[in-house]
Amino acid sequence: MTVTSRPDSEATSRQRGRALSGRLFRLAFRAALHLPGPVLDRIAGRGSDAASRPGADPRARFHAWMVRRFGGPPAVTLAEARAPRLLSLSLLEGRPLPMQEMRKLTLPGPGGPLRARFYQPASAPTPSPALIFLHFGGCVLGDLDTCHTACTILAQHGGFRVLSVEYRLAPEHRYPAALEDAVAALHWLRREAASLGIDPSAIGIGGDSAGGYLAAAASLWLAARGEAQPKCQLLIYPVLEMNRLSLPPTPWDDCYPLTRTEIDWFARQYLRSPADVDDPLCSVARASSLAAMPPTILVQAGHDLLFDEGAHLAERLRQDGVPLVHRVYPTLPHAFSAMSGGVPAARAALVETALATGATLRAPGSSSPKSDEDNR
Repeated sequence: MTVTSRPDSEATSRQRGRALSGRLFRLAFRAALHLPGPVLDRIAGRGSDAASRPGADPRARFHAWMVRRFGGPPAVTLAEARAPRLLSLSLLEGRPLPMQEMRKLTLPGPGGPLRARFYQPASAPTPSPALIFLHFGGCVLGDLDTCHTACTILAQHGGFRVLSVEYRLAPEHRYPAALEDAVAALHWLRREAASLGIDPSAIGIGGDSAGGYLAAAASLWLAARGEAQPKCQLLIYPVLEMNRLSLPPTPWDDCYPLTRTEIDWFARQYLRSPADVDDPLCSVARASSLAAMPPTILVQAGHDLLFDEGAHLAERLRQDGVPLVHRVYPTLPHAFSAMSGGVPAARAALVETALATGATLRAPGSSSPKSDEDNR
């Protein structure tokens, strides 16, 4: 008797095989990260098309080399950019910390319901401060899972609740859709604070990369309308200028995980027209004054094409009298918030960020802890 495999069984078998191969590859990659730093540096420095520059964290450099060498060509279409890849930041992501409570929520948004995830750590009292967190991805990529681990680290080590919001993405929803969603989430959390065990006077807003931009733009939006500012804003390597080609070259323009070409592509997906870049709510760096901004925790990666504009933001905040905690991590690359499982320095930076944010959220009145010097 001849037995013929059914097509669906063959497909399932192939899927299981790919999943097993992926798990084995991840184990091998994580094992390689335990090699001495100089060895990883030598490997990462091979070839003329370097994905990182000397001086970067050796584990982050090794990961960048692996992705650039074996990860296939860069994405060209929107579908390719959004498709999951084995060779990606997910290789370095850590496991989320356990929460006392974690649940999905649906918030009312200006364009329809918004998905959100609520994190309540055991370390947070009731009521506690809270932070709205907006994920990275150029306002084009990402969802609630993009910064899931980072949100648990911020919540647990900072001692505050976190609301992660899945805002609308471009190009389906261009500027200012994502910003409108961020502001709507802040309004909602203020209304619902008591029911979630949150002190309504201690709600901050933050995010990384594009999420950092949205947090800063939300503060400007509130100031322009005379509304109360968040207790603080957490800006982790924020994008501050949407006309990317107007900026001078940097040493990190071709480095993984964010190149000059890629960030320009993100901006073009986000903008309705080139004229949008002149609006400070789109290009925060163009705001005439930052004096109305809330106390700020600004976190920068040293190996990041966004570094110079972030440093300029820090100087402007100081000049405008905005309380500032400024942290610089010289060896880390862009997107280190997604590297907590494979790059110990990235996890340590997230823990320090959580502590600084928690202290600022708990500071009395509208003040914040004394500004830090750059920890270069």
